[in-house]
Amino acid sequence: MVKILVVEDELIIAEDICNMLKKMGYVVSGNAMDAEEATEMLNQEIPDLVLLDINLGGKRDGIALAEEINNKYQVPFIFITSYTDGPTIERAKKVTPANYLVKPFKPEQLYTAIEIALFNLAAAQHNKPGEEQEEGLIIKDALFIKEKYSYTKVNLADIRWIKAEGNYLELHLADKKELIRSTLSSFLEKLNSDFFFRTHKSYAVNLRYLNRLEPSRIFIGATEIPVTKSYADDLLKRLQII
Repeated sequence: MVKILVVEDELIIAEDICNMLKKMGYVVSGNAMDAEEATEMLNQEIPDLVLLDINLGGKRDGIALAEEINNKYQVPFIFITSYTDGPTIERAKKVTPANYLVKPFKPEQLYTAIEIALFNLAAAQHNKPGEEQEEGLIIKDALFIKEKYSYTKVNLADIRWIKAEGNYLELHLADKKELIRSTLSSFLEKLNSDFFFRTHKSYAVNLRYLNRLEPSRIFIGATEIPVTKSYADDLLKRLQII
């Protein structure tokens, strides 16, 4: 799950933001009232993202704290503020926030700002110069699939099995199928999950949905998936661990 630190000195606003985040499925790692408290929390646990108010009480404002976050913690942050004046925006730009959200905002605006920020950060990390861009990017426990100018979010836990067709993958969920451009080896490497297992050169399964195992095949629901001899022994060992 995505862990988010909230740095906001208005208690009512902070509680409102935390409640919105929890309803969206994010984990609130902490709620700091000023830069000093935020630093203490960052020293204890590094979150995946910081929601950072610019106007903070205390000696340092949010932009000064952002400089420290960049230099010491390297954690992406989104500014949340009521300031839209030119000088503030120019200062904010210099510390390269992942996004800039103006108060007051609705839950859907907060959600969009977070998801787009995380997606863009993941895209920058995954796509290297000269490499073909894959259509699916993995951020924490979700896959984002690009469709023209928007992104479809698929929870990794909902993927039941995967079939490779050339340079494309069919991702089979309970009630639909998604198609992305990627090789099976590359996709499984990025998943880095004990629950996904390759059974064949063209197939991989989510072992949480396994309901029957035979010497040369397994079943995910009513779907039969082949298991080649080279993967069979490792599959049995994996099932014993799980």
